[in-house]
Amino acid sequence: MMDRSSSSPESQPDARLPVAGAHRPGIITLILPSILLVIACLVPFLNKAYTIDDPWFLLEARQILKTPLQPMSFPVCWLGHETCVARAGSLGAGSTQSLMGYLLVPVILAGGAEWIAHLLQILLACIAALEMVRLAMRLGFDRLQASAAGLMLVAIPPFLPMASTAMPDIAALTLGLTGIERLLAWKDERRWHQAAAASLALGLAPYARPHMVLLIPLGALWLFNEFRIRKAVRQFRREAYLWAPLLVAACILVTVNLVTRDHGPEAESANLLVGLSHIPANLHGYLLYLSFPIPFAAVWLATRWRKAPMLLLLPIVPVLVLHIMLFRSRSLAEEWPLAAALYGMATLAYMLYQNVRTWDRLGLLLSLWLLIPVPAVFYVQLPIKYLLGVLPAVVLILIRVLSTLPRRRELSAYGVLAFSCAAYSCVVLRADADFAEYGRRAASELIASHVAAGEKVWYGGQWGFYWYAQEAGARISKPGEPGPNPGELLAVGLLEGGNVTRNRFPNRELLDSRHYDAPHGRTMGYSAGLYSNYFGPALWVWSPETTNDYELWRIH
Repeated sequence: MMDRSSSSPESQPDARLPVAGAHRPGIITLILPSILLVIACLVPFLNKAYTIDDPWFLLEARQILKTPLQPMSFPVCWLGHETCVARAGSLGAGSTQSLMGYLLVPVILAGGAEWIAHLLQILLACIAALEMVRLAMRLGFDRLQASAAGLMLVAIPPFLPMASTAMPDIAALTLGLTGIERLLAWKDERRWHQAAAASLALGLAPYARPHMVLLIPLGALWLFNEFRIRKAVRQFRREAYLWAPLLVAACILVTVNLVTRDHGPEAESANLLVGLSHIPANLHGYLLYLSFPIPFAAVWLATRWRKAPMLLLLPIVPVLVLHIMLFRSRSLAEEWPLAAALYGMATLAYMLYQNVRTWDRLGLLLSLWLLIPVPAVFYVQLPIKYLLGVLPAVVLILIRVLSTLPRRRELSAYGVLAFSCAAYSCVVLRADADFAEYGRRAASELIASHVAAGEKVWYGGQWGFYWYAQEAGARISKPGEPGPNPGELLAVGLLEGGNVTRNRFPNRELLDSRHYDAPHGRTMGYSAGLYSNYFGPALWVWSPETTNDYELWRIH
């Protein structure tokens, strides 16, 4: 058990002392709560429809079966405004996140079966929980704390919602977490199979999500026993071979990207995806997520308010001032995203200050891990899924903070956090299953019967509708190319951006439409932004009357 004589987590013992903890018997017992939570929450959604970016990675998998070393050479129309390119790699993503395409190849071989993709994610989620428990034990946390670490990793959003998709975020987390744990095992025990596993995992994690590349330099810092320059240099000279796995990881990443990269020029629209103009909204989103739904700021402030009471008061001052000066037309409750972001910023700044002031090695390492998504602020969006890779750091920080409480209160806090976060995740899961299903239903109800009757149907729109419309037999309508011709049909999803396609054909007649409401709440659109902070600050909103609208037109 970690030392409880200290009143703050900054004075906990050095992280590498109780290395044997990662190999104690009975680890299955410790990960059992996490695995049961994964199974209980995700198995009911094994048949969940594909949604948002799932089709992108499924198309990668389909292309891999044709050209194994060119996963991004398929044609696609994406981004919601009819950005159509002959090669997906020209949109700027290149082939830097194609790992999920390779993992989804069995899904394509099985005819696109959703349950296979979701079963794969459940397996990856269970491995992530296992590695979280092993990492916590290796860092000196006791068995109950390690078990709680695995449970909280699974419970805290966006873990479960992202594990119910076919996107690469769970794979990136699992690889990154495995890489760091195996790297510390290599540091402690010096076995070459540990080094090989660390190299492979850290080398492939950025091939799932590019920002995970920062785990490689972070891993280099984990290998130092001291951060003071002289001691660090002496250690490096004495044990330079310790850093060999990170060099190999970098070589693996570079090699994989060189072998599979897209060789063509980028499309003009790719330049719009990155820019300084995206920084304010994305930085706001990052700080907001650290307050809600990730309980980082809430737990820190709840256990620190006596030592830093001003942290509770200062963030609310600019909110009140701005509300009085600029936002009087809105209720004060509507300013919660700004308040949450300010609390996230204050908590993060205070934690960094404390860790630097006390020169807390583990605290500094976890803080740097928490900052990994920050470079993504230049991208067009910073959804909460980009923070999935830092959940292990969040969990360990929370456990360090809560370990200063009396044992009974500490365990109660773990239970409350796991239950409340898992409950919120289940609410999001239920609503998102509805949202995903609408693209599949619309394709079945508006397209499949007309294709079966021999009519030619075209479609416009992205996300899950893009996949299911194609599977139902429709063809994508591209600007500047023929189709649909007079007499042919056009199906569009309005929330998916299909209105842009529809508006290219002023001479049209509405044949049929579908309007699906949101009886369990909403996860995308109408101020909900589970997959993109561009759509809203919250992962879920209660808006049952809002609808996903799909239309079928006859072109004249």
